[in-house]
Amino acid sequence: MSAEPSVWRTRASRLVHADKWIRLRADDCVRADGVEIAPYYVLEYPDWVQVVAITDDERIVVVRQYRHGVGRVTRELPAGCMDASDADACAAGARELLEETGYACSTLRQVGASFVDPAHCTNRVFILLGEGARRVRDPRPDATEEIVVETMTVADVVAAARAGDLHHATQVASLFLALGAR
Repeated sequence: MSAEPSVWRTRASRLVHADKWIRLRADDCVRADGVEIAPYYVLEYPDWVQVVAITDDERIVVVRQYRHGVGRVTRELPAGCMDASDADACAAGARELLEETGYACSTLRQVGASFVDPAHCTNRVFILLGEGARRVRDPRPDATEEIVVETMTVADVVAAARAGDLHHATQVASLFLALGAR
């Protein structure tokens, strides 16, 4: 059995790009055995939340929106970045759910958290399970978002995830973790 991998030492770090959406950092690193890894690029994103919001009649709130990275409309769970003003992940999830869909939940709790891509990104995703979801107002998405809101049965969302029609990999994991926490 081999020893635990060592933590790399960062000799230098420089900011390559920064704006309101992302920070890209280039680190010059050295492993304990002297192997140099330079530059090693790290994306600094804010933490985000993903909400599995379930209505009393066992339907999950989902959204469809255009995603430029893949050049297509995708089906996803309501999700978004945590803001500095959010008290915690549940506050961020409630805010994002309401903004994107117009839905609110009678209960909302964190059922998991994970790093999004620990090899290259600094952020975590917080997985939230909301129950008693109900539409309380019209959605008010950000100016950059064009969102269609729909609900699907739990069975249909699970089938969509298995068929590759829930298009965000971390959301597939979030869906199954949240459903397992019920």
